[in-house]
Amino acid sequence: MEKIIGGIKRECYPLTPAQMIHMYTLSLSPTHEVVNIGTGTFLKIELNISVLREALNRAVERCEAMRMRIWREPETDKLWQYIEPYTNQYFEYYDFSALKEEKAHAILERWTSQPFDTYGGPLSRIVIVSMPDGYNGYYCNVHHACADSGSVIAFTKDVMDIYCHLLYDLPQPAPLTSYIESVKKDLEYEGSRKAKRDEKYWHDKLAQPEPMYTDFTGIGRLMQIRNENNDQSIRWGRLTSSDAAGGTVTYDLDVESTNKIIQFAEEHDIPTSVVILHAIRTVLSKFNNNEKDVTIRNFVSRRSTLLNKKCGGVRMHCLPLRTIIEPTATVLESMQIINKEQQDMFLHADYSTMKYFYEQRIAYNIPAGAVYDSVSFTYQPATRKSLVPYLKEIPFKSRWYCSGRQPQPFYITAMHRPGDGGLTFYFGYQKDCATPEEIDFLYYFTGRVLFRSIENPDKTIAEIIKMT
Repeated sequence: MEKIIGGIKRECYPLTPAQMIHMYTLSLSPTHEVVNIGTGTFLKIELNISVLREALNRAVERCEAMRMRIWREPETDKLWQYIEPYTNQYFEYYDFSALKEEKAHAILERWTSQPFDTYGGPLSRIVIVSMPDGYNGYYCNVHHACADSGSVIAFTKDVMDIYCHLLYDLPQPAPLTSYIESVKKDLEYEGSRKAKRDEKYWHDKLAQPEPMYTDFTGIGRLMQIRNENNDQSIRWGRLTSSDAAGGTVTYDLDVESTNKIIQFAEEHDIPTSVVILHAIRTVLSKFNNNEKDVTIRNFVSRRSTLLNKKCGGVRMHCLPLRTIIEPTATVLESMQIINKEQQDMFLHADYSTMKYFYEQRIAYNIPAGAVYDSVSFTYQPATRKSLVPYLKEIPFKSRWYCSGRQPQPFYITAMHRPGDGGLTFYFGYQKDCATPEEIDFLYYFTGRVLFRSIENPDKTIAEIIKMT
């Protein structure tokens, strides 16, 4: 739809359900940096700044989502998005090579806490950086309404591909796909046959008996809510923060241990994400009196087609992965149940997250803000294979920076490191909802359950819990 914005005619589109999740987050947060995604991409090479500057410009030109703007219509307060025409940018250069590494990272973390002008201004900020120990590259801060982790990874690969094309005369990378075409398909979804099938799937889920809340710290929070309401039958929980102040705790799993997980997954034809999910849900069960009914909020990237893999933007939906597993089930049986539920969820993940959680409130007659999940999870299978061949033997570092605010009470991202392929676990948390000590405790037991499980796939869940 054409709109006149600042005296210029623009082709505008409504925001998608995936974007509205983040606009809802903004509406609850006192400050807007809560939706910032800060990342650093650094290689141990001598940097050609002018070539990297050109590569960044070409990558932004090729990626419509990096030029997306959000406009609030004054008469109606309705939100629209449009693509700003490409103009050449001068990306600033900062030399932090003489600093200690943590001091340099602290600066980039501080930059990540600087909010964007959500309505009308640019939604990304990129600078070229030299880091300590000979690492060089760039830092990017981007608004979550125009990027998710999958699109950040795709954009990074495109920058590196273009850089190598310009500097080493390697083949020109294939163009990215159109973000606007992806938006159009999302907007066509409403009222479609697919939407009706998805609605039936989630309505059937909501027709099942009420789930049980399982907190990552144990039963204490649930018992507190029951006592406050003088109702011992309550099955929902609540994780809230007054200001979304948060942090990140990171754990690196060594390559050998990571390979054990991947090898187990391949041998048993089970996704790596399911092996990790099995460990998390088993720990939640263990911490909550061996509860059989466990729900984890699963983030789905929705990038199964070539258009969606390379279009940028935000496509994440987060929906409940509920599994009811008897303690007599074996590890493999548990993983098969989780895998079946996750595959079904993927098939119906186009359903609006906001719509589902509103309908959940109605279905179970629970108050606003009540939840059945205490943990959100996403898995990013990005490996060194995603780098261009020329760079595969060059030491590589990537870093995700926290803005000081967190959009989720508690979430876990499992991501493969570009440098060696080992797994890194990022625990994002709101300080009102979790502490680093609680996270450390959870990670310790998750690791114990994970490796006891892959070492003993025929043991029952009850036996694995006793072993840990």
